[in-house]
Amino acid sequence: MNKKEEILKVALNIFAKKGYENTSLEEIAKEVNITKPAIYYHFKNKSELYNQIFIEYFKNIELKNDLKDYIYKMGEFFIKNPMIAKLFSKELSCEMTHLDIDTIKIVSKTVKTLTEILKDKNINPFFIQTLIISSFTTYINTLEIRKKVSDVVKENNLIIEFDVIEEIYKMINLYIDQK
Repeated sequence: MNKKEEILKVALNIFAKKGYENTSLEEIAKEVNITKPAIYYHFKNKSELYNQIFIEYFKNIELKNDLKDYIYKMGEFFIKNPMIAKLFSKELSCEMTHLDIDTIKIVSKTVKTLTEILKDKNINPFFIQTLIISSFTTYINTLEIRKKVSDVVKENNLIIEFDVIEEIYKMINLYIDQK
């Protein structure tokens, strides 16, 4: 892994845990074991570094014009990258205020694909996108909470880890079929 990739990886983890406002370049530099000016060699500022994280992760998502493929690929993407799921949740909750327009274009290609998939249905793609993304990110971000709740509830049949991809696929299909 080169230094730029290492900076991106460390920055992702810190931004995901602390958020954009509460993360400093000094903190990232310290974790990477470089100086703050060394970060400026790769990124002109904190905003560019932050945006580059989203670009690097979202640019290679290849989605087919098929709902099952869409749901499975998005699920696999977030499950494989739990810190991007956490960071994406944070960014959505603040209305993507830290992302520049070019980054939003890359991230938004997912909803563009979903719009094409649902074009013959009388369904708002943003609604379906919200169901899918929020379900995956919530599932990933709440594992520890589900464990605690399970311990408190002490219910033997409470399953805290399940095939969230298949469950979301069934739920969305059920909704679409009833429209």
